[in-house]
Amino acid sequence: MKYTAAALIALLSVLTLSCGADSSDTAQESEVEVPSELDTDQAEPATDDEDIFLLGNGRAGLFEVGMSGEIIAEIAQAYGDVELEEVDLMLEGMHAPAISITFPQDISESLVLELDIEDATVYRIKVYSDRFETDRGTGTASTLEDLQANYQFEGVFWGESGNPFVFIEELNASVILVPGEWWNIGVLEEDIPPDTKISSFLIL
Repeated sequence: MKYTAAALIALLSVLTLSCGADSSDTAQESEVEVPSELDTDQAEPATDDEDIFLLGNGRAGLFEVGMSGEIIAEIAQAYGDVELEEVDLMLEGMHAPAISITFPQDISESLVLELDIEDATVYRIKVYSDRFETDRGTGTASTLEDLQANYQFEGVFWGESGNPFVFIEELNASVILVPGEWWNIGVLEEDIPPDTKISSFLIL
């Protein structure tokens, strides 16, 4: 099901409780701590904040690896009228809870925050929206050539769903490429067309 940011707050609290909290603590655990620096009544994205769409080591804008799942909905409100959906990615046949976030005007999901099944903290962030960029201007609207100009990496690897990716150690992120006729196991970087598109970033 899909929710607004406000509607998902209670849902995330329940999700956290289901990952190991004692039912007798429900009343206390369901109270969400809102970071003091966030204005949760804000209707429009804080586009004047240069960090709100910054991709970096362990972060995609205001969302960070390791953060509590309980505050995802609160933080999402800083981006405006976003849509959130609780999903199960079923990775390798295993239960994999996540929150899918879609920003206004994006035609498909913008971010997917994967949650640790034990404590409902964020452990990976999949970035699809081209609004997010690194401090060197690299994002999902970029190409392999852009990556090569800005970062060092070794080899192209076989990723989830069989898609090719490169790992950028500086960002601690996998960059998933759009596969073409060139794609096969063991392909050399120099054999990949430089205009190959990036499909997503996986922030670890």
